[in-house]
Amino acid sequence: MGHRSPVPRKLLWLALALSPAGLLGSQQPTPAPNSANPAPAANSASGVQAAPTEAADFHKQSLSHLRLERGDHAFDVYLFAPDMNVEALGASFCGGDERARQYSGHFQLLSVADDTVVSQLDLDPDYTFVEKKPHDGARLFHDPKTGQNLVAIYQYGSCKSESVQFFSADPSAHLFSVPFLDRDGRTWKQMLTGPDGAIPHFPSGALMFCSYADDIGYDFCEAYAFDGANFLEAAKWMTRELDAPAKGLNDVGMAARALFDFLTAVSVKRYAAAAYYVDVNVEIPGAGAVKASRGQKAVFLENYCTVMGGQCLLPVKMESKPSPDAPATLLFQVSFQTFDFQPLNIDSRSSFEFRVTKTPSGFKVMDLPPRIP
Repeated sequence: MGHRSPVPRKLLWLALALSPAGLLGSQQPTPAPNSANPAPAANSASGVQAAPTEAADFHKQSLSHLRLERGDHAFDVYLFAPDMNVEALGASFCGGDERARQYSGHFQLLSVADDTVVSQLDLDPDYTFVEKKPHDGARLFHDPKTGQNLVAIYQYGSCKSESVQFFSADPSAHLFSVPFLDRDGRTWKQMLTGPDGAIPHFPSGALMFCSYADDIGYDFCEAYAFDGANFLEAAKWMTRELDAPAKGLNDVGMAARALFDFLTAVSVKRYAAAAYYVDVNVEIPGAGAVKASRGQKAVFLENYCTVMGGQCLLPVKMESKPSPDAPATLLFQVSFQTFDFQPLNIDSRSSFEFRVTKTPSGFKVMDLPPRIP
C-alpha cells in the first residue's frame, strides 16, 4: 500500500485542479504538485481488525491516545479505526523507513468522558500513518496565542512537505475541525509544512507554515492566528530565503504572494477570491478604471478571462524588478504556461510586467493578465 499525496499548498494546487478532499466549502484553492516520491509497497503484518465502533475496544485498538483540558473539564481523545490494518513497508522512502509499520483503515477521532464516547469525527478515508515520522498518528500541539492544546494530524506530502490538520473541542468534549480562513474568502482544511513538520510562531502567537514549491523555486509561507475556533490569516508571502523564511516577510515577499494568488485564482476560475487582490485603479480595456464592488470585480474578471481574450493562465516564473515609481509600487515580470504546457508568447513576448501597490487594505494588483490582440 502506498501513501496518497494530499492536496497541499495554496500554490500550484489551485491551478492543477486540486482535489476537494483537502479543502472546505466551495472554494478549492492552490499548489504543490503530486508527490514524485510515492510510498513503496507494504508487506502485510497483520490482518484487518473489523468491528463496529460501538463494539470495538478503542482503549486497546487506538493508534493514539491524548488528554485534553478545557477549563475545569478534562477528557480523552483517541485516534481509532475499527478496521485498522497494520503493514510493514517493503522499502524506505521519504515518508517511512523499511519495515516501519504503516496503519490504514477508516480512522476517526473519538472524544471520551467517563468511558462514554461524546463526539466522533470521521477523517479522510485515505489517511494513513507511519511510525517514527510526523505522520505517525495524532499528537498534541500547544497554541501559543490561546494557550490551548489542539490535536494535530500530519500526512505525508512529498520529500519536502507534510500537510497538517488541526482539531479542537469545546468544554463539553465535542470535537470540531479547525479551518484556516483567508482574507480573500477561501477556506482551507489543512496547511503544508516542511518535511519535519515544524510549525514556528511569531511573538504575536501567529503560527508560520512554510513549504517549498519546486516548480516555481520559492518557499510559500502563511501565518495564521488561532481565535479559539478558526485560524485567521495574519500574513502570506513567498521567499527564496529558504533557511530563514521569516526574513521574506517584507514588502517584496508579500506583494509577490498577492500577485501569485491573484494569478492562480483566475487561472482556476476562482474569480471571487481573485477580486480581493484587484486594485480599484485597474484599467478595464476600453472602459477606464474598475472602481467597482468586489462582486462586480469578480463578474468583470470572469468576462475578461472567458470572453475578452484575457490569458488567465498559471504563472510559472516570477521575478521582482526595480521600480522607478513611488516606493509603494512594486514591479514583477511574469511568465505563463498554457493549458497544453507550452510557454505563453504574445507578439514575441514571453514575459509580462505587473504592478503591485501597497494600500491600507493590503497589497493589490494593478494589471490584468495579458490579452491576445
